[in-house]
Amino acid sequence: MIRVTEIDSLLGLVGFRQSTLTGYTTLMDAGNIASTSGLYVNDISGLITSKNIKNSQEDTAISDVNFNTFIDNRQKSSFINLLKTVFSDDDLIENRVLFRFESDFTNTLTNTTDFVGYEIDVAKAKDINVIINKIILTFDDIDTVKILLFHSSKNALQDSEEITTVADSDKHTALNWDLPAANSIVGGKYYIGYLRSGLSASAHNRDYESANSQTCFNCLGITPIQVTGWNAETLFDVNNVEYTDETWGLNFDISSFKDHTSIVVENKDRFAKALQLQIAADLLNLMATTTRSNRDERIIKTEALIDLNGTRNIENIANSVGVIKQLADEIKKLKKMFGNPKIQINTIR
Repeated sequence: MIRVTEIDSLLGLVGFRQSTLTGYTTLMDAGNIASTSGLYVNDISGLITSKNIKNSQEDTAISDVNFNTFIDNRQKSSFINLLKTVFSDDDLIENRVLFRFESDFTNTLTNTTDFVGYEIDVAKAKDINVIINKIILTFDDIDTVKILLFHSSKNALQDSEEITTVADSDKHTALNWDLPAANSIVGGKYYIGYLRSGLSASAHNRDYESANSQTCFNCLGITPIQVTGWNAETLFDVNNVEYTDETWGLNFDISSFKDHTSIVVENKDRFAKALQLQIAADLLNLMATTTRSNRDERIIKTEALIDLNGTRNIENIANSVGVIKQLADEIKKLKKMFGNPKIQINTIR
């Protein structure tokens, strides 16, 4: 998987050259002309100019601001497409539910003033990411429970979700919360739960046969906790965390993935050439498939297809390597560079 929010920060790795066409007033903004690698998309093909791109997109009256937004979005899309091609292997490690068996809905917990929930200790690896897909709340009455997510490195909330419970039934709510252990966060633990003060509904406790049988995860540890006397939506003193046997009316659907974000962020220059080619290929494809039609566009469509695919066996014209072939070669290099290491087996003679 790739965490898109962190990849967005790498835009500016390659850029666009400003148009020098006399009388042409549409200018690329600072973000789109920035190039920390020194590579520019325009250098791949003479067709890739501000004018040609603008004349190929569908809005005939597009403003300069919206045109720059269009270019910015195209860059983001190309980068994500590139990374999904490079890291195309199955990245799912596990997808499991914390408690696999049903509860009997008869054992409730008395509300007091405290924070209750779970401590989640994600594997301290840069290439692992954990996602809480959804949370299941089991309470004895209808109430609004605000689920809070903290990380031990931050005092403020990392995320929250207000959920209306259903009396004596499971309430499933999608969260899709990222719990990375590297890059944007280094080490530490997560705490997810709720404040019990003020709640009218009581949580059902899993105290029936195998109802509290907890799943073991490969990439994280998860333990029920309580912080007595805590009633604020800020991080408590983690030294006051008490480990408990109660399940607090909470259950989780959790996935773990192979996370390639760190590889990209820490080795961004290695992706510059491929990104330059990917953006160029996507823009040439735009020109070749544009729905706008006039004499200039028809000529551009033909030339864009040639630049994309290259020329083959045309008398008196040297063959050219198309952008798609160049891109495929760069992706092959990246896959070899960042793919899973091969296991070498040596025999003893």
